[in-house]
Amino acid sequence: MITETLHIGGMMCINCQNKIEQTLKKTDGVTDTRASFAKGTVLVTYDTAIVTHDDITKIIEKLDYKVLDSDSGSTPQRAEPALHNVLGSVAIIAALFMLMRNAGAGVLTGAFPLAESGMSGAALLLIGVITSVHCVAMCGGINLSQCMPCKPQTLHPSILPSILYNGGRVVSYAVTGAIVGAIGSVITVTGAMRGVVQLAAGVFMVIMGIKMLGIFPALRRFVVITPNVSRFFGGLANKAQGKSPLIVGLLNGLMPCGPLQAMQLYALSTGSLVSGAISMFLFGLGTVPLMFAMGAVSSLLSRKFTNKVMSAGAMLVAALGLTMVSNGWALSGVDLPSTGSTAAQTASFRPRIENGVQIVESVLSPSRYPAITVQVGIPVKWIINAPPGSINGCNNRMIVRQYGIEHQFKAGDNIIEFMPDATGKFSYSCWMGMIRSSITVASAGQTIIPDTADANVPTSAGVQIPVDNITLAEMQNGYQTVSVNLTDDGIEPALIVMQKNIPTLFVVNNNSLDAGGSALIFPFYYAQLPLSKGPNEIQLLPTADFDFSTIDNIFYAYVKVVDDIGKIDASAEQTIKNEAANFETLIYPQEYFADSGGMSCCR
Repeated sequence: MITETLHIGGMMCINCQNKIEQTLKKTDGVTDTRASFAKGTVLVTYDTAIVTHDDITKIIEKLDYKVLDSDSGSTPQRAEPALHNVLGSVAIIAALFMLMRNAGAGVLTGAFPLAESGMSGAALLLIGVITSVHCVAMCGGINLSQCMPCKPQTLHPSILPSILYNGGRVVSYAVTGAIVGAIGSVITVTGAMRGVVQLAAGVFMVIMGIKMLGIFPALRRFVVITPNVSRFFGGLANKAQGKSPLIVGLLNGLMPCGPLQAMQLYALSTGSLVSGAISMFLFGLGTVPLMFAMGAVSSLLSRKFTNKVMSAGAMLVAALGLTMVSNGWALSGVDLPSTGSTAAQTASFRPRIENGVQIVESVLSPSRYPAITVQVGIPVKWIINAPPGSINGCNNRMIVRQYGIEHQFKAGDNIIEFMPDATGKFSYSCWMGMIRSSITVASAGQTIIPDTADANVPTSAGVQIPVDNITLAEMQNGYQTVSVNLTDDGIEPALIVMQKNIPTLFVVNNNSLDAGGSALIFPFYYAQLPLSKGPNEIQLLPTADFDFSTIDNIFYAYVKVVDDIGKIDASAEQTIKNEAANFETLIYPQEYFADSGGMSCCR
C-alpha cells in the first residue's frame, strides 16, 4: 500500500477535482483519494498488488486530464504557463475591455426594458425573456464555467449542472424580491455605495476569469467561502458532481447587475413580500430558457472543444470584470482617462443665453447621454427631451456627482438646473455607470455661445401626415406583419396600427425612383435604414407610437401602437386619424442616428 501525490494538468474548475476524485474512488485497489483544484494535485493511496501507478495514470488521462509528474514524498513540481500564453491572454482581455468601452458594448448590454407599475405577470415574464440576452452577455462565462462537462457526456447528468445553476438563480431572485418588497430601502444601494459594490464585484469577476484561464496558478487558492445552502438540495447537488452550480446560481442572484437592480426597484414599488417575490420569480423564469439552453448544450460538447470555449468565456468574464470596475469608479465619482466612451462620440450640445440663463436642449437616447458645453459662472437650464420609448432600465436615472444631481427621467421634457462654478470637463453617468458622457465648462472668455438655437436640436418639418388610408397589422403565429408602398408620390398607407410588444415583420415595398427614397429614418429607434428596390423586410418590437420618414424628410408616416389590435373599430380608427393629423413632424440632425437602437433591416 503506497500513497502518491500526482500533479494534474487541465483542471479548470472545482468540478474537475470532483470528477477525478470520484472516478478514482470507484477504482479497485484505491483505498483513498483527495483531489485539489487549488493545488492542481491528487493524493491517492492504493494497493500495488491490485492497481499500479501506470493504471491510475491511464484512468486520469482517459478523463482528458494530464498527469504531469508525481513524487511519493516531496512537493510536486508545478508546470508554470508559458510566458507567451500569459501575455497573449492578458492582451486579449485588455483588447476586449477596450472594445467594450469604445464600441459601447457595455451600453448595449445595459439597455434593457424597464418594468413599470401595474405590469401583468406575462409582461414581467416577457421582460425576463428579452433581458436574457443581457444575461448571456454579462453572465455567460459564469454559466459556462458551471455547466461545462465534468463527467461523461450523457444527457441526464450533463444537464443537471444547468438545472442547478438556473434553479439557484431563480430562487435567489424570488427571495431577493420578497425581501425588497417587504423591507424596501434597506436593500437598495445608491450613489457612491453602489460604485463600491460594483468595484468589488468587478475585482471578483477579474480574479474569477483569470483563475479559469489558469495563467496564474496561485489564484487557484482563491476560494470564496459560502454558506452550505445546498445541503437542502444535497441529493440533487451530489448527482451533479458537487454543489458549485447551485451555490454560484444562488450568489448570481445577488450580483449588482443592472436588470436585477431595476427589477428590485419594481419589487420595492409593490410594497408586498408576496408581490415582490412573484414579480422577481417571473422575471427570473423569463431569463431561464436562453441561459439554460446555453449551459445544457455546452454540457454535451466534448472536453477538448469546451476547453476552448471555457478559455474564451474566461477572457470575457475578466474583460466584463474590468468594465464593471470602470463603471464602479465612474459611480464613485472618479474620472478615468479614456480613449473612448460608452457614450457615442457626438458633437457637444451648446447653450444659448436667455435672460441671463444658459439654455441647453438635447434629446435622450436609449443607449447614450448627450455631451454638453456650457460657460462658467452662468446658471444653466438643461432641457432633456425623452421621446416615448427612449427610457429603459439603464438610462432612466442620471447621476451628475459634480453638482449633486440624481435625476429620474420621465417622458417629455426633463429640466435640470445647476450653476457651473469651475472650469473643466466633468463626467456623469447613468445609475449603473454604464452610460457615460461629460459636461465641459468653458472659461468666461471662451466663445461658445451661438447666435441661434443649437443646430443639434430637431426642428419642425412642417409636413402633415396623410390620414386618408389606414392599415392594421395582421397576426400570424405569434408575430404580426404589415406592409407599405414607397413611391415618388409618398408612403402608402401613411397611417399604420401595430400591437404592442409583438414581434413585427414590417415590409417596405420600395418603388421610388427618387434619391430621397433610398433610405428611411426612424427617430424613435435612432435608426437610418437604407432601402433597396423592391421588398425590404424590417424586424422590430413596437413598444410605443412612432413616426418615420424618407431620408430627405419629404414624406412621413405614423405608427399607432395599441394594446389590442382586435379592438380597433371605426370609432378608434377615426381617433387615430385625428391624432396623426395633429402630430408634429420633425427633422432630426445626423448625430441623432449614431446608434441603431436594436432595429434591423433584412433582405
